[in-house]
Amino acid sequence: MICTAVPREAIDIVWGDVSNMLNKAIETSKGKYHIDDIYHELTKGYYNLWLIVDNKDGERVIAAITTRIIWYPNRKAMAMDWIGGTRMKEWLPMAQNVISRYAKDHNCKYLEGYGRKGWGRWLGKYGWKPDYIAYKMELG
Repeated sequence: MICTAVPREAIDIVWGDVSNMLNKAIETSKGKYHIDDIYHELTKGYYNLWLIVDNKDGERVIAAITTRIIWYPNRKAMAMDWIGGTRMKEWLPMAQNVISRYAKDHNCKYLEGYGRKGWGRWLGKYGWKPDYIAYKMELG
């Protein structure tokens, strides 16, 4: 199993394999984002796309992650925005190590992730801690 970044020029080659995976996560945004928004941000270079590939299973993509660098006034962070796929228990430690190294190489001081409360049971095992809770109210 490998975790690899996808060059921007290759997004179209893999998009058919990963768009359905990512779309499940994107649908949890309840209309804030659409899969087409993520595609455009990837092709512009705003997001980076990472694939988890099972090389024992004919090079089959089993998960996809989008990341982006956030420039805060006093430091940078690597955000992991959208994650989709299967078999996370198998690949999460490896993916976190690969993405953490990439973030450090780009002078990021920490990783950020966004998601449902249930992510805590997975991420807590790897040193992630809740930072804040977001609330929202629909208008209208």
